[in-house]
Amino acid sequence: MKLVEIQEGVGTFLVPESNINGHIPRRSDEVFFNFHQEINRDFSVLALRAYGNINSKSDLRVCEPLCGSGIRGARYALETPTSSIYCNDINSKAVYITQKNINRLPSIIAKRIQLFNMDCNSFLQKLNAIDLVFDFIDIDPFGTPIPFVQNSIKMVTLQGLLAFTATDLASLVGLYPRALYAKYGISHFDTRIGNVHEIAARALITGIQHTGLILGQSLIPIATLYHRHFVRCFLVRNRGVDTVINQTGFIHLCERCQARYLSFLGENKTNCPTCGNSDELKVGPIYLGGIQNSEYMSSMLLDKHLLKMGTRKRLVKILPLMIDESSLDIPWSFDIPKLAKKIGVTVPPLTQIMKILNETGYKCYKIHYSGTSLKTEANEAEICSVIRSLKPRS
Repeated sequence: MKLVEIQEGVGTFLVPESNINGHIPRRSDEVFFNFHQEINRDFSVLALRAYGNINSKSDLRVCEPLCGSGIRGARYALETPTSSIYCNDINSKAVYITQKNINRLPSIIAKRIQLFNMDCNSFLQKLNAIDLVFDFIDIDPFGTPIPFVQNSIKMVTLQGLLAFTATDLASLVGLYPRALYAKYGISHFDTRIGNVHEIAARALITGIQHTGLILGQSLIPIATLYHRHFVRCFLVRNRGVDTVINQTGFIHLCERCQARYLSFLGENKTNCPTCGNSDELKVGPIYLGGIQNSEYMSSMLLDKHLLKMGTRKRLVKILPLMIDESSLDIPWSFDIPKLAKKIGVTVPPLTQIMKILNETGYKCYKIHYSGTSLKTEANEAEICSVIRSLKPRS
């Protein structure tokens, strides 16, 4: 296996030559390294730095049970306020490369990292048996993170941070309803209700939160990133279940008037509050609360360390959109080309639609999940009216 040197963040690292450039990661790879997830790693470094700053912590204890080539763990050691990092991978070749990457670090930083070669859940259970707890646990698997959630929650301190990545987007966007229900507990999913990637992010959060509820914990999202082929969410652990349960329910779409509305667990809403119609489409049960925290997003955007990121140009565009998303407490958005097609007109510029909606008194923002969708207080009929008004004159 030939290794090549790459640069990420403020360090240089060794990775398998076969895993860079246009390579699509597979389970069969000798060592798992996703070249295309640099933005994931950059975002994660910024999120952990923000967590340390907001909580006044300068000696974070970090655990990465699926470390692959070790780049993420090494970057946490180099770029975040950590005192100890536990890295692990079941693949002995991955552990070999990780050790090489640790050896490349300055000795004062390298000594913070301990490396193990075990199954992920066995590793977490071993640490749990000796009462180790962490400020931050990072789970970045191939596919779904759900099999690793329970042991991760047990290992993070109260008010600690957990991060999970999911790459099984086919399930999360509803293409495989049985898999969506089996992994994430979502029994209803209709793609007409909102942007499918935003709903996929909420589905991932819901599945993670359900495991937390079994353990009597509420996991509250503070940052959620969708990019290309993955969803990444960061959640803070709180005791008790009420915080999550009180914000879980269904998103409804009336088939008659196209109004969207919410119902929460325990409510018996069967009719549209706008027209009284009982025919509806719905998504859920799903987390309906905020999934972006503006304090964390602002801290990440204002962090001067952002300028050292390889994906800084994309992040400088994405983070302000996330801040805007946090300002509207609405768990759906509208795909403008779909609405334009529905009413048979040409798609007008989003900026013109936003200008008119804002002038009318509605909040309206672009979202990071899609370049063609808007999050707004206006309903579908009002948005369609604006689109019609912008129809080019013949």
